[in-house]
Order: sequence, then structure tokens, then C-alpha cells
Amino acid sequence: MKYDLEYVLNSASDGIFIITHDHRLVLFNRACEDLYDISQKDLVNKACWKLESLKKLANLKARLGKSHSYGELASTKERMTLTHKSGKEVWVETIYTPIFDQDNGEIAYVLAVIKDISEQKDLEDEKVVLIQQLDEMRTELGSKYDFSNIVGRSSGIIEALKLTGEVARQDTTVLLMGESGTGKELLARAIHFNSRRSLKPFIALNCSAFPDTLIESELFGHEKGAFTGAERYKPGKVQLAEGGTLFLDEVTELTAPAQAKILRLIQERECEPLGSVKIMRADIRIIAATNKNPAKLVDEGKLRKDLYYRLCVFPITLPPLRERPEDIAVLLYSCLTKMNRTLGKNIEGITPRAMDILTAYAWPGNVRELQNLMERMMILCKNSKIDVGDLPGYLSESFRYFKSGWERLDSFPEGTSLENHVRQFEIRVLLNTLKKFGFNKTRAAKALGLKRSTFRYKLAQASKNLSALIPLIN
Repeated sequence: MKYDLEYVLNSASDGIFIITHDHRLVLFNRACEDLYDISQKDLVNKACWKLESLKKLANLKARLGKSHSYGELASTKERMTLTHKSGKEVWVETIYTPIFDQDNGEIAYVLAVIKDISEQKDLEDEKVVLIQQLDEMRTELGSKYDFSNIVGRSSGIIEALKLTGEVARQDTTVLLMGESGTGKELLARAIHFNSRRSLKPFIALNCSAFPDTLIESELFGHEKGAFTGAERYKPGKVQLAEGGTLFLDEVTELTAPAQAKILRLIQERECEPLGSVKIMRADIRIIAATNKNPAKLVDEGKLRKDLYYRLCVFPITLPPLRERPEDIAVLLYSCLTKMNRTLGKNIEGITPRAMDILTAYAWPGNVRELQNLMERMMILCKNSKIDVGDLPGYLSESFRYFKSGWERLDSFPEGTSLENHVRQFEIRVLLNTLKKFGFNKTRAAKALGLKRSTFRYKLAQASKNLSALIPLIN
């Protein structure tokens, strides 16, 4: 069966029309008439305007002595809204294509194709919204992890923030040291979001969470078939962090084989996915963290010396909360303000009695423990202020022991013998050390250079006349 050109074009789902160089309409297919509420005259006027633009461009190239390559002038597009036959407004894109006369090389016709791009336009609009949301999220993350959100006024935290501010804009490897819960990851994120890499990913890896058999795959990824169960390619944390920051938490927990792999990554900034023969460059910044003393681990043979030197380019120590008691009240009220918004509460503050107990507590879990405890107290609080009744029992008990001991120590009458004053001083040292280490006798004894049994004996001897201390040494 023979089909003529008009029949073929009328069968097309897109609107198609053709005009001549002298503005005559030679084809107007059925889709133009059936799909859109637009007249032939309007279409011809639009096409004539585009025709003149195409002629000018063609004449310019001719004067310059340049020939027209295939499709060079076929990219003239126009977007507009038309009324669909269903009655709704739709987005269309008209593509105007010039057809040249083979004899004189001038434009003989202009072919115009009208395509419904409503779905494409919706996707483009959605993409714009998502980009705006992404920018807002980045701004929000940047403000969330701004240095101003790391609360504290003690000399230890101020020194840590000062060092962090100096190194943030560099690509230097940073080692964050401090006990669990002191805010090492928060500080690492603050470094990232205040660096030149802030628009790139921040990827965190807990090195203690993976055995040797998995750490290499988790870090560098693997190819399909690299090992049993590797059914597809999987990128590692290094690839995911490309251009950004890789945070290696608890890096000193790695075993010797894993340490060697990390050393190469830090030293050469390259990696090799499991099952691959291709070396991949790693454009990343590395921030590591540990809750142990890395120098001591080197002496004990648990940490490679060369890895230690590579990690410890710019060390920053976050002091535990017990060593900065002046920050406790500030942190408590900072949490109060944030959690009032999060929990929808309107708690005004903390009573003086409750604050005495909270500031006297040793906080062995550091800032993380304080935040979690504050959330619990705010949920339980039924009044305008957090009071002693909202505190967990163990806080009140530890405070009672501490307060009773000090009251007994201060009750020595005038004229007390030198021996009793020495005993008083010894008890103060023992009690302060106990408080500093969260009433952990093993750690307190170690800090004083004593065996635990010796510490217990001295505490028992020194507190014979202080019955309030007896629960501490049982």
C-alpha cells in the first residue's frame, strides 16, 4: 500500500506544519487541529517570525563564506502554553527546522514540530524545587554545624575551637582526641562545613564496627564477583566522599592489616577496590578521631608508628566535661532552648537545687550523656522548671554522698591537730578524684598512681569518722 507524505504526517502524534520561504502554509497536520486550540494563522505568524530569524543567520554565514553543516540551524526552539483539547493548559515546545534549496542554497521551507512537554516541564520544575531544597538543607546543615553551636567557655574548649578555626580552611589531616561523648564528630562536621569542601559529601565510618574481612570493602568498595556474595559493584566510603571529607571514627581500633590499608589511603590518596586492577585517586580530606591515647598505643605496639605520624599532623584534644565544670550550666541551658522547640515544651529553666546536683555530677558520658539526660528530664517535667524530682535517682544519691563528705570535712573544730588536718586534706584529694572519674575507684586509683586495693584501703582509713563516705567504698 502506498502512503503519501500528507497521510504519514497526519498520522503523527506531534503537531507538524510546513511553510514556504514566502510565508505560505503548505502543510498543517491533523494533530495541530485536534490537540490544540490554536489557529493556522497564529501558527503561520509564529513560523514566519522564526523563518526571518533563520534567514538572517543563514545570510550571515553565507557572507562569511561558511557552509551549513547538517542540523546546524535546526535547534531553534520555542516554549509556550497552549490549551489542550481536554481544556487544560499544557506546555509545548516547537522546534523549527530550515530546509534548504539544493540549487541556490537558500531556505525553501521551515518545518515546525509541536511536542507536548508537560511531563518534562513538571520534571524540570521539580528539579528546580529539589535544588532549592538541597541548597536550603546545605545552609541548614552549615548553620547546625557552625562553630558557634559548640557550646563552652572553659579554656580547654576555647583552645580546641581556636585550633579548629585555624585548620578548617586547609586540607590538613586532623586527629581529634577525647573521651566518648565529648563531641568529636560534631567538631569534625564543623570543620567540614567551614572548609572549601563544604558543598561536597561528609562521609563517616566507624572503624571499630567492621572486621578485617569487611573494612577494605567498606572503605574502598568492590567489583562484581570480588568475593562470594558480591553480586554487583559497590562503591566504598572513599568513593562516596569524593571531593569532600572522610571521617574515620575510632581509627585506633583497627587491627594491623587494616591500619596498613588506611596508611596507604592517607599517604598516597589512592585506593584499589576489591577485585579491581585499577588504581583510583581519592580527592578527599581525612579527619580521624579516637577516644584513646594514640602515643601510648604506639608504645604498646597496638598502633603503627607511621600511621600515628600520618594521622597526628594536626591534633586537637576535646577535654571531658568533668574537667570543665563551668560549661555544664551553659550546656544545660543550650539543650533546654533547643529541646523546647523540638519537644514542643515551654520549660523556663532549672531550679537552684537541681542545678547544684547537675553541676556536682561527674558526667562520665560527657556531653552526650548530658544531652540524653536533659531530654529525659524535659519529657518528665510537668512544671515550668526542672526540679530535683525530675532528676534520676542516681544523680541525687551521688550528690548526697559528695555533699555529706564535704560537710563532714568542713566540720573540724578550731585547734584540730596537724594529723587531723593531714587526714582532712587526704580525704579531699580522694573525694575530688572520685568525683572527677565518676566515682569509678579503678580509674581514680590509677590517676593517683595507686593500686585499687591501696586506694580502697586509704579511702577506708581516711573516712572512718565520715560515715557518709562508707557507701562509696563498698
